[in-house]
Amino acid sequence: MSETQKVLRLAGSYYKLDHVSEEEFHNFISRDHAVKAAKIHERHGILHYQLAFGSSQTRELAKGLQLPWKIDNHDVTIEFYFTDVSALLAVSADQDFKDLHVDTEKFIRLDATTISVTWIEVYLKDGKIVNIDSEGKSLQPLFAERSVIALPDKPADKYY
Repeated sequence: MSETQKVLRLAGSYYKLDHVSEEEFHNFISRDHAVKAAKIHERHGILHYQLAFGSSQTRELAKGLQLPWKIDNHDVTIEFYFTDVSALLAVSADQDFKDLHVDTEKFIRLDATTISVTWIEVYLKDGKIVNIDSEGKSLQPLFAERSVIALPDKPADKYY
């Protein structure tokens, strides 16, 4: 895969239910849900799947940095990376994926979930500069090229 190939990211940010502890939430999402979901994502051509966890400790760290911005207090952000929306649609239509989400209702507040779809531009990978030429200019395609995104012919299947 080229470092400048258009890679899209769907990120879903979630809150745990109030009665679920941070440890219970992490154990379910990390040790059960993500392991099963990764196998489904691989089957349908998702390039990369990762989870970013927030906790009371990470939020305290963010407060301690005393930066001027609002702190995102979601408990987990789940990210899917793909080059073609058909992979994402295939995941949403997969019966195993739909079945997997039945248990999430015991842990996640679906009413407060947010999503974003973005494209990715990489400039540092494995501690090394990438996609910057010898004159210090970006090798990433221009906005006019990057922002052309094929829309799906149909919506994602309901799996939640």
